[in-house]
Amino acid sequence: MKKLLSVSGLILLLLVGCQGAERGTLDTSKLKEIEMSDVTEEQKKNMPITYEAASLEDGLAALPFDMTLPDELPFNAMPFQPPVINDLTHDGKKLMAEFRTFSENKDENIILMIKANYPVSDSQMPNSEEVELKNSVAGEYLGNALSFRRGDVSYDVVYVNKNIPVEQHKEEIMQIANQIID
Repeated sequence: MKKLLSVSGLILLLLVGCQGAERGTLDTSKLKEIEMSDVTEEQKKNMPITYEAASLEDGLAALPFDMTLPDELPFNAMPFQPPVINDLTHDGKKLMAEFRTFSENKDENIILMIKANYPVSDSQMPNSEEVELKNSVAGEYLGNALSFRRGDVSYDVVYVNKNIPVEQHKEEIMQIANQIID
């Protein structure tokens, strides 16, 4: 009986371990590769593989990390577009995912882009101002961008809104970033 429990426990550990290892790579089953017809096969080897998702949900589910997009934005925004995901090493283990939304009112010309790099890459911005975000997360703010790290992911939030003063912009971009940290 002890042997049976030991073997069952070992199998369970292996299954859980395999799921964890698989979670570390991009799931391309619901993604569409964007073909680069104007480049040679040799050039393709040196370029990331770019995928697009049919829906926002498919894009989020494909990522090997959990990502929360902000749901309260400081402007009337269109829904986030399905992401573009770049597989930088052609093995699903080093990724850059980009999520975008725009103002519903095209005349306002407001853009929000959230870029997630996995695993963490060096994203220091020279001459940036260090800011403290929620849960003691350190961020770097410069112009229209705020960068921070959370676990194995580094995030860049780019928020273009020329309709508001600089101090309000800083406050709003920090509020957006804090929702990602949740």
